[in-house]
Amino acid sequence: MRPLPNWPEGRSVPPVPAFRLDGKKALLTGATEPWGSVIAHALAEAGADVAVAGRSHEDTGAAVQAARAAGRTGIQLQLNSDLPEEVEQAVRQVVGELFGLHILVNCPGAGYARPFGQIDEESWQRVFELNFLAPMRWTRAAGSHMTAQRYGRIVNFVSVLAERGMANGTALSATQAALRGLTQSLALEWARSGVRVNAIGLGWYDLADQPAEAQLKEKLVRFLPLRRKGRPVDVASLVVLLASDASDFTTGQTIYVDGGAMAHA
Repeated sequence: MRPLPNWPEGRSVPPVPAFRLDGKKALLTGATEPWGSVIAHALAEAGADVAVAGRSHEDTGAAVQAARAAGRTGIQLQLNSDLPEEVEQAVRQVVGELFGLHILVNCPGAGYARPFGQIDEESWQRVFELNFLAPMRWTRAAGSHMTAQRYGRIVNFVSVLAERGMANGTALSATQAALRGLTQSLALEWARSGVRVNAIGLGWYDLADQPAEAQLKEKLVRFLPLRRKGRPVDVASLVVLLASDASDFTTGQTIYVDGGAMAHA
């Protein structure tokens, strides 16, 4: 069992160094824009070296540059995450090139909305591949290394639909619930191996940097307590927290960053 944190005498909160990631090596998967560059920059600013995995260098280039702009090492991995052997080889490459792996962040998956009766078998398989099987493979490969070294931080992203139903959202809901369940179960399975597994829950996000005033014209935004959609930067600090030793007593949790959507009746 790892020793309990020993904060300086008189402190009731962890000192700033507990939130730092100096010496840590992070792997981002599915890091399409704008998620990739925002999360990579946040991790690098906190002190981590960052590897970014994707299907093409065009998908991951901005995230790698963001890590380097923060003064840390950034490397690109090009592969097909549908293939377990490529995922396993990529994890070995990260460990070899960065001299370790301590943090895995599986970035948000793909959205999908269609009436249940119109979703064919091929579409079901593809949505599960993107939103569940791909992050599962990365978690399995990285988790094998982390449990062996008895230290690791895994951060998944899920949607509010992991817990809430929505018309035309059956495929997305099912895949997100599966990933949330994986997060909770692995948190228990790997708890005594020094690996913490958590998820960040997303509501509705604006990826085009639309002004809040313009967003208010949308009926959906008027439903959100904070009256705007989220932005990738809204989750950056939480990713760093969950990747750091400051969250050592946090595992199996889904923390929603959703503008109050889950609190709505």
